Amino acid sequence: MLLYVTMTHETVTMGRPNWMRPADEEILSELHEQRPEYLPLVANRLGMHLGYVERRCDELVEQGLVEAVSEETVYRTTDLGRQYLAGEVDATALSARGD
Repeated sequence: MLLYVTMTHETVTMGRPNWMRPADEEILSELHEQRPEYLPLVANRLGMHLGYVERRCDELVEQGLVEAVSEETVYRTTDLGRQYLAGEVDATALSARGD
């Protein structure tokens, strides 16, 4: 899979929704920095198991933070994902989407 996020994990200041795992912010940040990217490369760079990254990306897609950009399962962050990383989104608003 390919994901994209450009903000850094340190900019997140509004808390983390209950569904979100620490790895999700790392994945978002990696996608933001690398632009659209295949998940095997993301998993390799972050030292995470590919299956775990794929599951977390499915959740990030469901939450509207990343999106597919090709039929080859290439993803990038959405405006909402970039706003979350910039600390512009209230974490409770994201929790409500996933509950």
